Amino acid sequence: MKMTLAFAALVAGVGVWAGNCGADESAAKQSDRPTIRDERPENLRGWVIVSNSAYWPLCYEALENLTQVRNQAASTDNAALVGTLDKCSAWLKLAASAAMVREESRIMTIADKIDEVSVCLQENETPPTPREIEVLATMGELAIAKSHLIRATQDFPQHKTSQYQPTKKPVSAELAAEEKEIRSARLERDRDQYRYDVGQSLRHLTVAQVYLRAVAEQGEIELGELAAETVAPLQGQEAGGDLVSKDMDINLLAEKLMKAIDTAQTRLTTELKWESKAVISSEN
Repeated sequence: MKMTLAFAALVAGVGVWAGNCGADESAAKQSDRPTIRDERPENLRGWVIVSNSAYWPLCYEALENLTQVRNQAASTDNAALVGTLDKCSAWLKLAASAAMVREESRIMTIADKIDEVSVCLQENETPPTPREIEVLATMGELAIAKSHLIRATQDFPQHKTSQYQPTKKPVSAELAAEEKEIRSARLERDRDQYRYDVGQSLRHLTVAQVYLRAVAEQGEIELGELAAETVAPLQGQEAGGDLVSKDMDINLLAEKLMKAIDTAQTRLTTELKWESKAVISSEN
C-alpha cells in the first residue's frame, strides 16, 4: 500500500513539473479552442427530472382533473373550482415538460388560459361562462392527446447496426468467429433498443386514444371508425421487420387522429371568446 502511494506521489510530482515546463505551450493551445456550453433553463433550481417509470402511472391525472373542471363548470363554489383549475394547470405544464414538444399541441396556451380563469375567479372578476369553461377543459384534453401523438411519431435516433468492419485479411477461424459474435451482439442490442422505442410510441398512442375517447363522449370530436382502430401490443420477440411494420402502423393511426384533433381545436377555439381583464388591458 505504501509503495503504491509513493509511486502515485512520484507520478503526480512529475506531472506538475511537466505541466509547469509546458504551461506557455498549453495556454497557447487552449486559447484556440472555442468555448462550447449548453444553454441552461431559467430558474434552474425549479426543475426536476422524472423518469418514464414514474411518469406513466400519472399519465391520466390530467384527465381526471379536467373532467372535474367540466363537472364544476356551473358550480357556484368558486373556491373548489379554483383548486381544480390550479391542479389542471400543474398537470398540463408537467405534461408539456415531459413531452418537450413544439407548442403545436397547444398545451402551454391552454395552461396559461386556465391560470387566467383561476386568477379571475379569485379576484371576483367576470368569469367565463360555464360552456366556455367546459370548452377549456376539452381543449386541455385535446392538447395532451396531441402531445402524446407527437411523441408517438417522433423520429428516434437511427440505431445503426454496426460500424465495425471485419478485417479483409485472411484470419484464423477463431478470429472470424469472434467477429461474427461481435456483429451479432450489436444487431441484437440495436433491435432491443428499437423494440423499446416502438413500445414507448405505442404507449403514447394508447394514452392519447383514452383522452380522445373522453372528448368523444362529450360529443366534442368526431372520430368515426378511428374510435375502434387500434395497434396490437408488442409480444416482446418481434424481429426487425416486424418492428418497422408496427412503427408504421403507429404513425399512420397517429396522423389520422391528429387531423381529427386539429379540426376539433379549430372549432372550439372560435367558441372560447373570454379573455381576462389583465390580457385586455395589456393589449390596450
